[in-house]
Amino acid sequence: MAASLRSLQIRQTLILIVLTIIYLCFELGFNARLLDVVGGNVKPEDVEGVEFYGRSLSGIAAALVVLQLMWRRRLKNNGSGPGWTKIIVCCVVTAGVVFGVLKTTVNVLVNTRDAEFRRMAFNTTLLQRSLVGGSLQLQGLVDDPTLFAKPEGKSFLALFPFLAVSVRHLDERMGPAKEQLVRANVRQVAGGPSGYYDKYQEAMRELAGKWELYAGIIPDSDAGLRAKQQSSWEEYRNSLSRRGWQPHSVPMRRQAAVVNNVRKKVPVPANWQTDDERGFRAAVKRRYTAEAASKGVTVRGERIPPGLPFAAFVARPGVQAELREALKLPASATVQASYASPAEFGRLFEQFLDRQTAEKLVEYRASRTDFEAGGRFFHEGKEAARAAIVPPVALFFSLLGAIGHFSKLLYLVATVVLLLLAARRGEQAGADGQLSRRSAWIATGVLATAFAGTWGMLSILDNNVTRSELFRQMLDWTRQGEPDSTRWNLAGKAILANITHVVAVGQGYSYPVNEAIRIHVLQGIHYGYHAQQK
Repeated sequence: MAASLRSLQIRQTLILIVLTIIYLCFELGFNARLLDVVGGNVKPEDVEGVEFYGRSLSGIAAALVVLQLMWRRRLKNNGSGPGWTKIIVCCVVTAGVVFGVLKTTVNVLVNTRDAEFRRMAFNTTLLQRSLVGGSLQLQGLVDDPTLFAKPEGKSFLALFPFLAVSVRHLDERMGPAKEQLVRANVRQVAGGPSGYYDKYQEAMRELAGKWELYAGIIPDSDAGLRAKQQSSWEEYRNSLSRRGWQPHSVPMRRQAAVVNNVRKKVPVPANWQTDDERGFRAAVKRRYTAEAASKGVTVRGERIPPGLPFAAFVARPGVQAELREALKLPASATVQASYASPAEFGRLFEQFLDRQTAEKLVEYRASRTDFEAGGRFFHEGKEAARAAIVPPVALFFSLLGAIGHFSKLLYLVATVVLLLLAARRGEQAGADGQLSRRSAWIATGVLATAFAGTWGMLSILDNNVTRSELFRQMLDWTRQGEPDSTRWNLAGKAILANITHVVAVGQGYSYPVNEAIRIHVLQGIHYGYHAQQK
């Protein structure tokens, strides 16, 4: 009986090994994708989308642990309990609870940050975007123009906002360059002069449509025209039906009178046939066009007289005000109907940069009170705090899950090996078919050694970024306590600095393997994020 239980234990452990390997493939593939997302300048919704998969994988990881414990208990009880329904329910509940706890944890971390943290995070995200855009170079970092395309560079970008928040007197350090960084960021977001020119063309195309309506150049597909044609034709048909006629059945002797009556409202020709709907609609269009051209239009309170060519129409003050708003230009800017050269348009782009830079500088120079709850930049500060906190937390939990389940995989392998060795030596199996106490300690030692050894190795290893003077200095700032810090506070800061180092090193070294697994084993699964959107 005991030997049979040992055989079942080996079979059960092999199944758990397969499940753990499958989980590790998805976790490692996700880890590579997560680094692609958070290691650059992406939108918050990109991070939130991929994090859904991260929390789901963490829930599955916890469910696998519950499955292992409950399945082992079932084996000890000779299959009498717990039942499979209970095991499945407990696994699903565990996955859901872990998913919710991780989401709540991040929300609590973000919501409990003070106004100063939000203000500093708002400024550090500007530095991060400037690093990605190439408009900022940090003294003491690796002198490599391709750094941020490499795994260690992506890890640094993900950790940078969180690390930079700890920098003392950050405002003073970045103050002289802040305007330049904001201007460069505005330029990058706009897509440079070519991207802004596309926006200019879009605005001019929209304006050209308004001018065509104003000038009486109305296409047959115009919704207003089509509605007018239909209502006029229906009105004509109704007037005939009151006499019991249809357009094709008007008596010959009454056709002239009907035509004359129609001509009072619609300019059909004198020889128009009463059932000629196409000619009727063409006449409605002529009147509709003439009325539109004769009315002129009112733009921003200015009455624009009829008959102006497009260039003169664009030059009207009301139209200029509308264009300045659409193109986010200062009040002194003048938008031309067309530009003869890129240099001529470049002056307009510079005016756009001037206005946008001035507006953004108000945000980046705002005081702490502006980031308090109810302050004018509270929402922006909260989003910046999330951008500073979520990437390192997500990378940490993903790395922790990978190391933990890799260690568990070795534990399971050790368990199978020890069970097989015991059977080969002819050792008597326990009543429940489990490992002997000595073997159980050996398997547990493999688990602990694998986890501690992997973490310890990552703690002492370095890469190009972690060896840099800047990264070491930022870690030192992270470890520094306040004058009233307790030993526990200092210990917590030291642990946080160690976690930061491990994440920076671990992500850098593991990314090539993880990405290969994602591409070749998982067939390029994207985890809700498409790189071309980056």
